[in-house]
Amino acid sequence: MANCTLELTRDAQIDFSWKTYLPAILIAGLGFLVDVYDVLLFAVLRVPSLHELGVAAPQMLQTGVNLMNMQMFGLIAGGVVWGMVGDRKGRKAALFGSILVYSIATLLNGMVTSVAQYAALRFIAGFGLAGEVGAAMTIAAEMTPARYRTLGTAAVSFMGVLGSVLAAYTAESTTWRNAFYIAGAAGLALLCIRIKMKESRLFETAKKRADAAGMTGSSLALLLLSPTRLLKISRLVLAALPLFFVFGVLVTFSPEIKASQADAGGLVARVAIFYSIGEILGETASGIMSQLLRSRKRVMIGFQIVGLIVCLYTLQARAEQYALLCLPLGFCVGYWALVITTASEQFGTNVRSTVTTIVPNLMRASHIPINLLFAWLATAFGISQTLLAMTLGAYALAFISVIGMQETAGKDLDFLEE
Repeated sequence: MANCTLELTRDAQIDFSWKTYLPAILIAGLGFLVDVYDVLLFAVLRVPSLHELGVAAPQMLQTGVNLMNMQMFGLIAGGVVWGMVGDRKGRKAALFGSILVYSIATLLNGMVTSVAQYAALRFIAGFGLAGEVGAAMTIAAEMTPARYRTLGTAAVSFMGVLGSVLAAYTAESTTWRNAFYIAGAAGLALLCIRIKMKESRLFETAKKRADAAGMTGSSLALLLLSPTRLLKISRLVLAALPLFFVFGVLVTFSPEIKASQADAGGLVARVAIFYSIGEILGETASGIMSQLLRSRKRVMIGFQIVGLIVCLYTLQARAEQYALLCLPLGFCVGYWALVITTASEQFGTNVRSTVTTIVPNLMRASHIPINLLFAWLATAFGISQTLLAMTLGAYALAFISVIGMQETAGKDLDFLEE
């Protein structure tokens, strides 16, 4: 199917007043905060929770990988479902449904008595979480004026990364079961806050135009039947590969990397705090730089080059330096908000929610091959050589992907895909 767009008429008066977009960004950002809180919470609580469930130390790494992969499979499935809900029923419907599923699953997560139950609920929680980041970023992009768009999506990302800090603090302050109860309760509280949330006016107008023009096809079909659109999605996913390698391996498995099983939970918590602070600063800096330079690509490429250098240096660091060095490491992968912004800018309103939901969840699902590859190669060749090879591979793929992208800074989002 040809990749073409249909411009919407200008009689759609989109409300870009601060009274509309600031509350929407705040509510969307809170959802992203809960999302990131849960993902990092499992990384921090992995060892103590599995220890209580009776998993022996030699099986700790493989069991953790399997549980994380179950959550990633849930994110993939949920990304498709919630993305289509967002494009068909509205961004608000996706946010409501996703947070409800997530909250119930997370509350139950605190009651598990076996690894099998843990795995099932990690899948369901991932399914629910999948709708948060995509719908949040779509709302931020559609409700914020073009000249402030990267600042809007960066603000959502900023709140999301705050969830990392909160997760690390909570994990240090309470038991792993209570930490999951807190996360589930926070999700239900957010559901109540969203009751009066307004729908995106751009979506409502686009839906009316699409219905009038007979453009009622599935958003997923529009993507799958177009090689050009699939290539765009692939580039977006690979562009953020360094972040998910850094978080999925260097942060999550820091006890194994630095041979510190005795204080595994404490080490991951320290690493997560420094990494999260760095990512917060990176999200903010990349958004501001993109606004000043009027470019997404140049900023992403610059962050990747510096990030590769920092990553290579961190791999050689001593154990006592490792956590601190994760701050600049987090900063250098903080450009991923620009990737999500680019995703929302490259596609029309009738498929934007699907794309902006699927893309970040496919990014996070890259944990599956990354984790499997890490576990296999580390066993066969040792952790040091594995980390070096995977670092070079992740950054090479990301750099090539960004080079092939179109520049979308300041692009008008008022169009449909045919």
